[in-house]
Amino acid sequence: VVLAAGPTTGLTRRKILTPVIERGEHFGWLVIDEHPSPLSPTDEYAAARSARRIGAQFLVQRRIARVAWNARSSLTRQLVRGTGALDDLAAGGEYLGVNIHAQRVLVYVLASHHDLAHSERVLAEWMERDLGVEVLSTRGSEGILLLVEASENVGAVATVAKVKDALARAANALFRAQEFIAGVSSVSEPPALARAYREAREVVLCIDRFTGRSFHRILAVDDLGPARLFLAHGEISAVRHFVDDVLGPLLRGAPGTVDLLRTLQCWFDTARNVRGSAQRLGVHENTVRLRLARVHALTGLDVAGDASDQLSVQTALLVLRLQGHPVLDTHAGNGITAEADTEPEGAQPHDRAATGGGPAKERRPA
Repeated sequence: VVLAAGPTTGLTRRKILTPVIERGEHFGWLVIDEHPSPLSPTDEYAAARSARRIGAQFLVQRRIARVAWNARSSLTRQLVRGTGALDDLAAGGEYLGVNIHAQRVLVYVLASHHDLAHSERVLAEWMERDLGVEVLSTRGSEGILLLVEASENVGAVATVAKVKDALARAANALFRAQEFIAGVSSVSEPPALARAYREAREVVLCIDRFTGRSFHRILAVDDLGPARLFLAHGEISAVRHFVDDVLGPLLRGAPGTVDLLRTLQCWFDTARNVRGSAQRLGVHENTVRLRLARVHALTGLDVAGDASDQLSVQTALLVLRLQGHPVLDTHAGNGITAEADTEPEGAQPHDRAATGGGPAKERRPA
């Protein structure tokens, strides 16, 4: 097409506009400007021939890119499965420009709502641009796997946090109208990627089984701990009965039980530290002790002194968090709101201290 110059087109010089099409696919346009000599039929012929050659090159490069992508995907699958001799993997990685010895974070994305053929590459390229590191990817029948390279100068905890943040941004940009569920492993050496895959998959199973809300859920292995194995593979009804058996008295809506649940979660979040819990909650240390004693009185579980009871309560709290309990939904932050100190001014020591003969009562509801 020859575009004329003039006020109707807004052009100061004529142009030849030729579509770059190969095998029925439109790659773009080739534009030849009339400068300095006027356009001629030879220019139109040259434009048509050039467009054909450019289209052929685009097609070749696309095929090469597809082959390279498939080769990287195959290498990723071998790294995750732990199959193949290390020398062969190293040779394949060198050919593809992949450092197979790098530490990586494995991301498992549940694919129940996504077009795998399209989402895998788009998501991997987004994560590469966002994080500025190499991201390998592959796909299977159940989900998308990403191997995100860990920077040497960034700690493991900070690396996992950066990956989770980047996944959240990707979910908001690419899967805004869809549910996005992802499990993130810890930073792993290449020989540990098979275990990282199992752990991240267990996290995804926990999210998928116990969260009924359709929105983006991204959790790391360390967010759930070893209880994820029980939650991912246990019978759902049995898990729910377990939660009711452990924390049932605190879930009936009785006065003060919300504060007890919040205190329990905060106590575990601060590594069972009374002072840290009190500071985070904004209460007196003795208030934390009294609340733990009330939990003992209501549930029969000594969370302050019995390791088995601590494990039971922490697992039950984890299920409630996955289900989005309003008091314990801490994934947007720590989920702990400051409370007023419930200790009355001038309280005497015997008013504040818990007795050793059994669970003590607070002077007034917190």
